[in-house]
Amino acid sequence: MVGVFLLPLVVLGAYIVVVAGATAYELTGLDRETARFQALSAFTGTGFTTRVSELVVSHPLRRRITSTLIITGYASTATVVASLVASVGRDTVTETASNLLLLVPFALLLYLGLRYLGPNVVGDTARRYLAPRLTGDSVPHEELLLYKKGFGITRIEIPPGSRVAGRSLRQLDLRAQRLQVLAVEETHDVHPVPDPDWIFAVGQHLIVYGDLSRLQEAFAPGGLR
Repeated sequence: MVGVFLLPLVVLGAYIVVVAGATAYELTGLDRETARFQALSAFTGTGFTTRVSELVVSHPLRRRITSTLIITGYASTATVVASLVASVGRDTVTETASNLLLLVPFALLLYLGLRYLGPNVVGDTARRYLAPRLTGDSVPHEELLLYKKGFGITRIEIPPGSRVAGRSLRQLDLRAQRLQVLAVEETHDVHPVPDPDWIFAVGQHLIVYGDLSRLQEAFAPGGLR
């Protein structure tokens, strides 16, 4: 009987572990959908080989999270199998049928509990616990290229005749073009995160993140009218 009722409890535990693992991945810089997919992959041991999986393996903290999920997943599977085998060996057919009938309302209550808790409640609880304990590492800039198709980081020079030259960052309002200037390079200096009153000049090189389709149009001669 214990083995039969252990199954939904293990399912509940697996759900909590996967959500917590996904939250931990998010705290290292992965977006939510990718974090959830990688947590489920690691816990179930499916071992998907993707570009994102390579980024997980190359990140020390993410490797520790992945190792924990893999070990927990194998332990959960072994516990369920051992308990069910032991239960089948002890119980008669009648006892097994009775246990299965009792399992239905128990599983229903468990399902309703999960619906009530949801990933947000479990994730928020995990975030409060994990955030102070995980060392925050910077997100490698190449990962930004995975966030949304058509967006990325690039380096561009302000050409002669560009309407950007002689105007301030505040006047340009590049955010309306879905562009963000991360740094300005001059001959002998680099200015990270320029303030809104920064004046652009011909020949400066800009490190920009944003919509790549709008980039050339914004900084080309006659751009940003």
